[in-house]
Amino acid sequence: MTSPLRSLIQTGTKLWLDSIDPDLIATNRALGATGATSNPIIVSNLIKTGRFDAQLEKLMNAGLADDEVAWRVTDELVQAAQQVFLPTWQATRGNDGYVSFELDPLLEDPARNLPHAQRVAQYIELGKRWSAGHPNRMIKVPATPAGLDSLEELCAAGVTLNVTLIFSPRQWQAAAQAVWRGAQRRKSLEGFKSGYSIFVSRLGVYTENHVPQL
Repeated sequence: MTSPLRSLIQTGTKLWLDSIDPDLIATNRALGATGATSNPIIVSNLIKTGRFDAQLEKLMNAGLADDEVAWRVTDELVQAAQQVFLPTWQATRGNDGYVSFELDPLLEDPARNLPHAQRVAQYIELGKRWSAGHPNRMIKVPATPAGLDSLEELCAAGVTLNVTLIFSPRQWQAAAQAVWRGAQRRKSLEGFKSGYSIFVSRLGVYTENHVPQL
């Protein structure tokens, strides 16, 4: 008997796991998952399990700063997931099989008070750094003013993008237009791919809280 999940996949829906837990990646790949997403909270929760203490200890003993340790562990976890989904990426010629890697959310921390131009430059620098050599990695950039202003340059440089934290049609349109401008600056559109994360779950929470009052 076909399971509900298998039926969903057969409609053409791409099932991506909202985790890069190695155990969950293996289990859900067997169920038909073809990609995964990550963010600092997901990585933080994995680290709290204690399962990656050996990796942490090795990096800390190498003299790396705390933030560099965190990003190295993130990189290693995302790379492990990428290897699982790489055959899908190859079989679909880059249409599926990605794992997302979110850039530093502290670039938007009001307490740091970074100038807009500096945040844009940091997104571009980090996006290029963490995407290099990873064909099935999507770099997650938020649809903030600085994030949006970094998209064209990142896409022009060949970075595969997942624009996240989209809450409005205006944000999506600005993101899509910026990415397309960057794509047109490439020598070829071969391998071009982009994704846009629209946060409908927030609408569900709002509806649940306010509709009973109407």
